[in-house]
Amino acid sequence: MSAARTTKKASTKSKKRSREKAAYEEIAIVGMSCIFPGAPDLQTYWQNIVHKVDCITEPPPEAWDKDLYYDPDSKENDRVYCKKGGYLGSLAKFDPLKHGIMPSSIKGSEPDQWLGLDLAKVALEDAGYEGTPPEAERTAVIFGKGNYLNFGNLTLAHHSMIIDQTLNIIRKLHPEHTDEELKAIRREIKSCLEPFNADTVGGLVPNITAGRIANRLDLMGPSYVVDGACASSLLAMEVVIHDLVSGRIDLALIGGSNVIIPIPVLMLFCQLGALSRGQVIRPFDKNADGTILGEGIGMVVLKRRSDAERDGNRIYALIKGIGCASDGRGKSILTPRLEGEELALRRAYEMAGFDPRSVGLIEAHGTATVEGDDVEIQSLSNVFGSIDGGLPWCGLGSVKSMISHLMPAAGIAGIIKSALALYQKVLPPTLNVEEPNPKLLDTPFY
Repeated sequence: MSAARTTKKASTKSKKRSREKAAYEEIAIVGMSCIFPGAPDLQTYWQNIVHKVDCITEPPPEAWDKDLYYDPDSKENDRVYCKKGGYLGSLAKFDPLKHGIMPSSIKGSEPDQWLGLDLAKVALEDAGYEGTPPEAERTAVIFGKGNYLNFGNLTLAHHSMIIDQTLNIIRKLHPEHTDEELKAIRREIKSCLEPFNADTVGGLVPNITAGRIANRLDLMGPSYVVDGACASSLLAMEVVIHDLVSGRIDLALIGGSNVIIPIPVLMLFCQLGALSRGQVIRPFDKNADGTILGEGIGMVVLKRRSDAERDGNRIYALIKGIGCASDGRGKSILTPRLEGEELALRRAYEMAGFDPRSVGLIEAHGTATVEGDDVEIQSLSNVFGSIDGGLPWCGLGSVKSMISHLMPAAGIAGIIKSALALYQKVLPPTLNVEEPNPKLLDTPFY
């Protein structure tokens, strides 16, 4: 009996400590950096948001040939009906010598690796770290990055299969060509391509992105790439938050990137009918007709709140909870499911330990696809509850209206926007909402 009472008291104390730790171990965002459409840095990104700058444009010449591939009336699978996008263009610049990297290894490789390395350094500097952090052995680098066709593996494909396919076609159409003439044609085609050699091999492997950051900055915690489609950078954040709370790591660099949109990816989304035929992205608008894709990369530095306050770090915002869920068996693998989105929301607020009705701003996914926006509105409404005859109290927005849908980098773009909004105490605007989605009526959201 005495033992049972002792166990009960110990258990009660343990639960109390657990609750105190959960409340105490909030995660602080202490550093940030980014390159997004129209914004070479964090400050410009925020200024573009508050000044309602639309950074969605036609493709720059280096992106893809719009005269060749753009045809809004074509039904062919090798043409696109939407040319607008959130393009980086000349903003995607990297100085290899600054990081002790040979310039010969840059050309033809994946730009995500180099821009990610540069922004990781900038984010750490923004967090107050000059050089390698003291916590280097317990610093994680987790990077959200898609496995779509990209610049690096497109270069490799050109040097291998595409050249041989081209030569086979020439051989069939012109059997009079000798082997020597075909070899000359091969050399001529290769001379027009980005280089592929021993120096560039590392830059062609997508999952080296996080490892390169850890290598150059001498960080020895876990480092890897996460691909969860549009949620990639948020999934990276979920893993890191649990690792920080558990004490497995002390510092984390979280990133998300989608630096190049090659034309085959645009073709894929056109085949799905997911892109806007009006070439305007209108999150939560009655006339929303699809999304627009874009390029960008962002990084944040995370730390336990107690450690950040101890070290005197600037804190942009606190992460109190995070929720994750899959859709299970929905109508199709590409269709969002209400139950899945609602489950993720409820898990996040349960972890945070506060009522959703106390929230004043939601940075939503807001892709501007008809079904995507409808499901998102419904799931949020189910979690936040009814309006009870009063006025809407929670602002709803999406930075996609300004920079487009950055896919694996979409989550980090929204996180950075939200953190800056909290830090600056500003409710940021959303563009292109001329008539709100009727499903927003009688919801808590405006």
